[in-house]
Amino acid sequence: MRIGIYYRHSFHQAIFASTISALEGAHRCLATSDTGELTRFRPHVIVAGEDLTYLHLRAHLPFTRFVHTRHGLANKGTPARSFRAADYVCLTSDYVRDEFLAQGIRPRRAYWVTGYVQMDNLFSAGRPPQIPAGRKVVLYAPTWHDGLSSLPLLGERVVELLHGDRSDTFVAIKPHPLVQEGKDPRLAPWLDTLRRACAGRPDTYLIENRAEDIMPWLKAADVLVSDASSVQLEYLALDRPLVLIDNPEHTRSPHYDPKGLEWAWRDMGERLSDVAHLPAALATALDDPRQRHEKRALYRERLFGAQCDGRSGERLAQRIDQLESEVASEAQLLAVSPFGRAFHTCLPHLRNASRTFKRLLRSA
Repeated sequence: MRIGIYYRHSFHQAIFASTISALEGAHRCLATSDTGELTRFRPHVIVAGEDLTYLHLRAHLPFTRFVHTRHGLANKGTPARSFRAADYVCLTSDYVRDEFLAQGIRPRRAYWVTGYVQMDNLFSAGRPPQIPAGRKVVLYAPTWHDGLSSLPLLGERVVELLHGDRSDTFVAIKPHPLVQEGKDPRLAPWLDTLRRACAGRPDTYLIENRAEDIMPWLKAADVLVSDASSVQLEYLALDRPLVLIDNPEHTRSPHYDPKGLEWAWRDMGERLSDVAHLPAALATALDDPRQRHEKRALYRERLFGAQCDGRSGERLAQRIDQLESEVASEAQLLAVSPFGRAFHTCLPHLRNASRTFKRLLRSA
């Protein structure tokens, strides 16, 4: 079979490394961020971490099977839309599957309990060379959504608050890749603030490479500081302490989903709304890392079950292998190919027309 792997951003490439490795021996694989190239490839199956709704790929490739792996475990209000656009959705455990089914959220065909392919290298990752020996590692990994991110709360004091009065810590700051990109005028000031705060601090490292895999940093961290980012759920696999910062505006954000595990399981870490208490919370977490162990262990079991073993990519490849008998024939894929290419060519013009029409309505 031909398997297309779609990634929207360069930092999504690491998500699929283990899956591609497991697939490429038996299938012809194409990993690309170019939807035109993907359309011309005529894949039998497309695997994507991205929400497929906005890509309109099904209009390009109506006979292709679509598999959604997710590229974050936090809900942020997206599964009700993104899951329904896929034929198959990969989940981390039976518990998570049953939770989505109870909410009436289901893909077109079935859920696959494969584990989370993005985490396959978590336990095997090497220690980042930037971390000096003998230091306790504080990893700060905030989300990018306005109203959810803690970056505006920490502001210019970010390094001061993450170190507190300790001299035995090394602070690593991993902004969301969309913040690292620095192009969005709403987010660019956050990156500028981080650069100023980290300048001249050998005990602090700002990760600026957008494509850098966060898994080695999670593995190395003694404590994670975050807000509503998916990394807090991934970090549960390591059973280490978390400090979670609530942006006071979070309930007003369109990405706030109280049913999402990022909010329903808030007691897996020390929860703060006042960042002035961050140094004390970090001191407790570093000096007594077994605090909240029981909660973390409970949530870890619910979230990952037995699937947190570095073999999620293999399980996904096995599931794709089983699609051989149901995928479209070569004749079907060839028959619709001209229409798919034509739609891909027209789509930008249709989007521009739609934007123009909406602007006219707003000005009327």
